[in-house]
Amino acid sequence: MAIVRVIKALLGLCILSAPSLYGVAWAGDLPARESDASEVPSIAQSEVAGEAAPRRCERLAFRVPKRAGLHPVGVDDLLHLRDFGARGLDMAAPPGFAISPDGLRLAVQVRQAEPESNSYCQALLVFDLRHPAAPIVTVMMSDELARSETTLYGMNGFPSGNARPLTPQWSPNGKRLAFIQRSHGHDGLFVVPSAGGRAIPVARPTANVLSFSWVAGGKELRFETDAPLRQAEARLVEQGREGYRYDDRFWMLAEPVPFTRGEVGTEHFRVAVSATGEWGTPEPISPEPSREDSDHAWVEMDKQPLFAFRSRVHVAVGGTPIPCQFETCENAGGAWWSSRGREVVFLRREGFASSRTGIYRWRPGGSAPPLRIAETDDALTGCSLVLDTLLCGRERSASPRDIVAIDSRSGRTRQLVDLNPEWRDVAPARITRLHWTNRFGIPAIGDLVLPKHLPAGARLPLVVVQYETRGFLRGGTGDEYPIRAMTASGFAVLSISRPLDYNTWLARRGESVDQKDLMEHWTDRQSAHDSLLKALGEVRSRVPLDLDHLAITGLSDGASTATYALIHSRMFSLALLSTCCEDPGVTTSAIGPAYEEMQQEYHYPLPWQEHRESWLEMSPAMNAQRICARIQVQAADREARMALSSVKVLREAGVPIEMYVFPDEYHVKWQPAHRAAIYRRNLYTLREWHSGPPMPCFSSRLAP
Repeated sequence: MAIVRVIKALLGLCILSAPSLYGVAWAGDLPARESDASEVPSIAQSEVAGEAAPRRCERLAFRVPKRAGLHPVGVDDLLHLRDFGARGLDMAAPPGFAISPDGLRLAVQVRQAEPESNSYCQALLVFDLRHPAAPIVTVMMSDELARSETTLYGMNGFPSGNARPLTPQWSPNGKRLAFIQRSHGHDGLFVVPSAGGRAIPVARPTANVLSFSWVAGGKELRFETDAPLRQAEARLVEQGREGYRYDDRFWMLAEPVPFTRGEVGTEHFRVAVSATGEWGTPEPISPEPSREDSDHAWVEMDKQPLFAFRSRVHVAVGGTPIPCQFETCENAGGAWWSSRGREVVFLRREGFASSRTGIYRWRPGGSAPPLRIAETDDALTGCSLVLDTLLCGRERSASPRDIVAIDSRSGRTRQLVDLNPEWRDVAPARITRLHWTNRFGIPAIGDLVLPKHLPAGARLPLVVVQYETRGFLRGGTGDEYPIRAMTASGFAVLSISRPLDYNTWLARRGESVDQKDLMEHWTDRQSAHDSLLKALGEVRSRVPLDLDHLAITGLSDGASTATYALIHSRMFSLALLSTCCEDPGVTTSAIGPAYEEMQQEYHYPLPWQEHRESWLEMSPAMNAQRICARIQVQAADREARMALSSVKVLREAGVPIEMYVFPDEYHVKWQPAHRAAIYRRNLYTLREWHSGPPMPCFSSRLAP
């Protein structure tokens, strides 16, 4: 459980948030567009700063699918996928794309990893929705990746390896596009003609542009920067000359220097464009007061009961806030006000283990409950409502993210843009959705992915990948375990979602929650482990498994599940981890006072020396003599220090453990060369492990 609740936001996996602020103007319905695999648009490259796209970015250009001689998925197929928007599946996240005011064009900011140069190919692409085969207008961007930062436990500018979900904005007349790109170490604001041409820097600040908007009919841009935060960080650097006082500003798993704390504010600017298209000098302005007087919809958490974390649709009509009290308004992920029909359109997680997405309409003020328009297994992200159409990123188990339009009246979904048409050339996957309930009564789901050809009578080695299986089956949480490449190598893969936190399960059922008692007995970890056992039982009922060759993988919460399994059952003879390990001597002292305060808040069994029996349930080092498995850790340099004590104790106990450390990395790793190395090393280790005999101690294992 360590760092799990703290880090979930950094992983981009939160399913509940405020509605997106990245709306688009609208002046007509989307044009009809029938998908045709043979129609793949070409790229018409424009220029940035007078330089054409570098040759290393040739993969960014779309290739017509061959649709013959389908090939198994390899590491390169996954590494070179074109991505956009947020990493996670937040329904109301910034989308990464925008529709033109006339509804006829779509602009999207695309990034594509280039492991060979350890950089990114990034571009602003403009698609003609009326003519799918028309050339794509392409504005090449900087190869610097803009990465998200957040405020964590009062610490500002907390870094992550997640790409920032940059979203372009059209000018009101559709002739220009404004967008953010990272250049020379900061996220600046640029404008380019929507028909292609030269991108002009509007603001190249010594700070990052956080948000921007067109005003005055497109004659002016206003933007916000984090200059006060950067100035505060500069002052911290000066303080370092005399040494830093170790206090709650430190989080040693992110940086060895302190963060700023407290409110730091932002700065606001305006910049005008002349009739001839020339941009003026940015001028500082006072921020406009927020206006909430118009009718709008949003999602927020109920305050009671504690620990339930139950989200609910709310609206404001005529300035009066109204919560939706119907049960179907719970577990919502995004809500949008439809001004045309004075209704609310919202998305919610529902079905078994909340594994499906429901689309609803609700008219506030009436007695009728929300009307469900459609339900789907697809995972939707970065949605916005334009008239009666929801525009979303969509992921399916077997397909990477694309962009779709969903009619909020009929529920009909149609693809607008396929950013990875080459994926049609890969061999289809054999994917089966599994359902089970653990002994605590908590439901969970998994996806069983099998090799295309199963030799008669063969027993398959199995790899468990964690800990969220909704959406595209790429590499698990953190994207380090290439699922489809594993199956192409002959491994069965079980991708699982962890069950709902045990205290949340109790609170939502109206049962009392004794957080201190739950932590003392690690009940939530017991629940996750039992769910894992039930999942393995489901797999064994369907395919024959090689019980000497079961492997488990994991990052963060997934790593905690993996090490708990190594302690409490002898099922897995190989553990591939991205983080390690939950040992009390480190986790209770070596991260920082802010984390220690969080542990006290959640009633961790502290001081750990007085709760040794409790920590014996969780600590790999304290159970080193019991562990019978090969362990491989591929850690970020900042987080590797958390594993040092565990690695030493495990090695002394004879456990074969290796650790690889990747420089300048975070909880979620961001460098393409590192991801390529991690993918390939994990595959190599799996093949080597499967080709060899089981460990001598493993012959006495208890089969699941």
